[in-house]
Amino acid sequence: MSGVLIHDGRRVGHRKWSVDAIGSGSADGVVLNPFATPRVAEPRHPSAADLASDIRAANGEVIFDAMTHALFLQGTNKRDFYDAWELWDPAGPTLADQAQQLAHVERVFDRQSRVGAPSLAPTLQLKSPQSTEALVARDIARIARGLDRDCWQSLVGTRAFWASGAQLDAYVGSLAALRAPVWMITLANELVVDHVPDLSETEAFAGLCRTVHSLSLRSRVIIAYGDFAALPAVAAGADTVGSGWDRAQRTFDPLAFRVDSDPGIRIPASYVTQGGLNSVLRRDTAEAIERWDSVQARRIRGGQMPPSDQAQRMHHLLQLRSAVQQIDAAGSDRSARVDELRIRYNAAASDYDSLIAALPRIVRGADKTAWASNPSAVLAAYASSEGL
Repeated sequence: MSGVLIHDGRRVGHRKWSVDAIGSGSADGVVLNPFATPRVAEPRHPSAADLASDIRAANGEVIFDAMTHALFLQGTNKRDFYDAWELWDPAGPTLADQAQQLAHVERVFDRQSRVGAPSLAPTLQLKSPQSTEALVARDIARIARGLDRDCWQSLVGTRAFWASGAQLDAYVGSLAALRAPVWMITLANELVVDHVPDLSETEAFAGLCRTVHSLSLRSRVIIAYGDFAALPAVAAGADTVGSGWDRAQRTFDPLAFRVDSDPGIRIPASYVTQGGLNSVLRRDTAEAIERWDSVQARRIRGGQMPPSDQAQRMHHLLQLRSAVQQIDAAGSDRSARVDELRIRYNAAASDYDSLIAALPRIVRGADKTAWASNPSAVLAAYASSEGL
C-alpha cells in the first residue's frame, strides 16, 4: 500500500476524525500507542480494541507501536494509560539482559495480537550506531525475529545518529540482514519549537534517506511522524508516512510523553495546507494569497479553501497522501522517484518566489527555506550519494 497513517492522539474527536479520514480516502490507517489509547476504555477515550475495530470496519490499516523508545526518554512521565498495558514483567521497565528483553518483546507481541495488529518489534532511541543502546536495539530486533520471523521492525534515531555516515551504513547493513517485511523508521527530535519542519541538517536527513534506500530494496518502509518532511524519504523508497492534525502527530515531539505542567485551555492557531508548496501556512496567510489571486491560490492549495479546522484536517491529509502517492507511483526506480519530487520542489520554489514578490510582508523567505529549499537540499544530497 501507499499513503498516510494517522498517529495516535488524545483529542476527544480522534476516533471519529480517523474513521472519517479513512472513509473519505484522505488516510489509510492508524498507528496506536499505549501513551495515547487506553487498554481499557476511559471516559471520552475508547479502548484500543474498540478503536481498532472501528478502523478496520472503515477498511483501514491498524498498527500498534509500543513506543518503548519514548518510555526511556528523560522526562517521560505521562503513563496514566501506558502502565495499564502491562508491557513489562514485575521487575519493571528494564532491558538489561536477554531475559528481560525477551519478556518485553513477548508482552508487546501479545498486546499487538489482541488488537489485531501485526507484530512490530520495540526499540530504543539511538544517538550513535556504536553506542550501547544500538547494540541493545539490535539484540531486541534479533530476539523479535526469533519469536516471529515475519515481525516488523523499528528503527529510531536522533539527527546525530542519522548523520553518522559510514558507521550508520554499516549498522543498517546489519539490520537489513534480518529481512524484515516492514520497517518503521522515526527521526527523533530532541526539541520541537513549532509546527515548521527543520531539515536544516542536510547530512542527517540524507542519511535517513540512504537508510530508507537500503532497507526498501527488500522491505516496505514506513516513515513515522513524517508528514511533508518525509517526502525525500518517500523518493528514497518509503511508501507510507505518519501524520495527523496536531504537531505531536506530524513530528516526533518528546514533550508529547510528558505531563503538561500547564494544562489550561489553549486555542491553537488556524492553518491551511498548501499542497503545491508542500507547506502548512497560517490561515491569515492563506487568506492573503486568496485575495491576491483566487485562481492561483486554489491551484497552490490543491483545492478550495477549507472553511473550518475540521475541513483543514481532511484537506491536509489528502494533500499529503496525494504527494506520497504521486512519488510512489514512479515505481521502484529511485531515479524516477527523485525526479518526481524534484519537479514538485522546483514548482514550489517558483511559486514561493512569486508569492514573496507579491506579498513580501506576509509570505516570507523563511517559509520557502523551511518548506522548500531545505527539503530540496536533502533530496539533492541523497541523490548525489546514490549517483541518481
